[in-house]
Amino acid sequence: MLAQTSLDPSIVTNLKQYKLLREGHFSYRSGRHSAALLDRDRLLADPQVASRMGYALAKAFFTSKIDTVAAPSIWGAGLAQWVAYFMEPRAKLVYATPMPDGARRIADNLHDLIVDQRILLIDNVMISGETIQRFDNEIHGLGGEVLGVGCLWAGAEKSLHAHDVFGLLNDLYPAYLPQDCPICKDGDDDPEVIAY
Repeated sequence: MLAQTSLDPSIVTNLKQYKLLREGHFSYRSGRHSAALLDRDRLLADPQVASRMGYALAKAFFTSKIDTVAAPSIWGAGLAQWVAYFMEPRAKLVYATPMPDGARRIADNLHDLIVDQRILLIDNVMISGETIQRFDNEIHGLGGEVLGVGCLWAGAEKSLHAHDVFGLLNDLYPAYLPQDCPICKDGDDDPEVIAY
């Protein structure tokens, strides 16, 4: 069961201070709009900030008794490691490895950390949900039980294959369909287009 967690305001302050979070009006590849842009490439460069975000995400899933935290991307792997560290008991970690054909898959020697295990999927930013959906399918195909999905910010649907998606910053910076975007309704109908 997903717990509601309040975000420590100093996390947002740190993200802004280190220019990891920018406010404005942004349109993402998913088509959704938001008032926030996270620098996904530098987001986890500061271990202190990364650990605090990892703890806040882990806290949302403390009662789920997670065995393994799994990440579909290199961007999510660093965050997933912190989330796994803060689970009690500590969870194992797996992440998808890039393959020569461009796909990402979990290495064969890590499958035992998925089969019959309680899994939490973690990525840093979820834009369209396509990457995490493919990863969710792989986890299910290997016999893992996905209990939830967490990320720092989700610009896609609020659920994925019947799993609630918990976006740590989504209460402060929701993602809107263009026709529902309050920034557009306030007259700013020219958002900055983001490539991801």
